[in-house]
Amino acid sequence: MSRPLDGVRLVCTDLDGTLLNRAGTVGPATRAALAEAELKGLPVAYVTGRPLRDALGAARDHAFRGLVVCSNGAVTVEAATGRVLDRRGFRADGVVGLLRRMRERVPGVVLGVDCVRGLYLEPGFAELVPDCWPHEAVPDAASAVRPDDPPVKVLAVHPSLPAARLDEALVRPGDEVEATRSTPYFLEISPRGVDKGTSLHRLAGHYGVPLAATAAVGDMPNDLPMLRAAGLAAAVSNAHPEVLAAADLVLPDNEREGVARLLSEICAALPAPTVRPAP
Repeated sequence: MSRPLDGVRLVCTDLDGTLLNRAGTVGPATRAALAEAELKGLPVAYVTGRPLRDALGAARDHAFRGLVVCSNGAVTVEAATGRVLDRRGFRADGVVGLLRRMRERVPGVVLGVDCVRGLYLEPGFAELVPDCWPHEAVPDAASAVRPDDPPVKVLAVHPSLPAARLDEALVRPGDEVEATRSTPYFLEISPRGVDKGTSLHRLAGHYGVPLAATAAVGDMPNDLPMLRAAGLAAAVSNAHPEVLAAADLVLPDNEREGVARLLSEICAALPAPTVRPAP
């Protein structure tokens, strides 16, 4: 490592393409590093674009502890209990108009809405997105909008436009939204001010850690706000070029368990845990 890590007291990591390998799991070095972090009292938060149900399922499958932030910063839950601690999303009446405007701007766009209770996608979405999350198919995304569970994120895909070009055609400044992407295939749209960077600020407050003592790891453009907010920004070596350019440290890729290396280096710089003598 080229930068000192002895001041880091909170690590926030993306999941897919970063902490998880291509098989969607964690390797032995990562499991050992997470266990060491828990022993040393180093909080690790998992900050992902995945919908709540899928993110929580991954956290439980791999016995992650602490907090999981999903839907690009919109929903924070306890990994162990699934209890929602924070939710930041659209107003139900506002998102219906947004969906209508986007459909008018880009004919052929296929839309979806990500809510706390579930993910709802229009026909054809899953066929255009590899490894699409489990979801409920709906004829029109607007039909899934409920006042008691409004969306936290809107998803959009197009048969002939990659996500970067779809962003240019679909979103206008007056929409008061932020658009990003965690894959090349589809666009992720959140209310303005809801992103992984604002979630890092909230996580630092939750744990009582100054921003300068935080580290963040990611691989795709939706991770950029988190990396820019962190005291230490790290990217896996197979990250998107924009993410690599924003990183203070470049780690081995997710197949070589780069996040495990970062955690181990941070833990090595932490004091040993206090062991109380038996009474």
